[in-house]
Amino acid sequence: MNYQYNNNPAKLNKRITFYKPPGEIVNGWPTTDWTEYVTVWAEVKTQKGYRVFNSDATQWQDKKVVGIRYRDDIQEGMRIKINGIMHEMESPPINDDERNQWLTIIVKEVL
Repeated sequence: MNYQYNNNPAKLNKRITFYKPPGEIVNGWPTTDWTEYVTVWAEVKTQKGYRVFNSDATQWQDKKVVGIRYRDDIQEGMRIKINGIMHEMESPPINDDERNQWLTIIVKEVL
């Protein structure tokens, strides 16, 4: 998402919400449902054309790449709601170039 100094805040044009998994401690008790954690601005890209055909298409179906400004509280296992649709992380958030400026997250829709 962040290609070497190309930080354009105008591309962060979608609101996404992160959810913590069940079992997190809230007010001293473990939760039984996904708990809303934080809402941030993000850039959401879908895989199109040549990327899908050049990669293993069966693995890239229904996946999106989400870019947000760096946060150290985003963890693997969280879910993300994009336009009212829940998505799960396919891998841990990637700190681009270890510069603490941008996180890239690959997500897949929860069916």
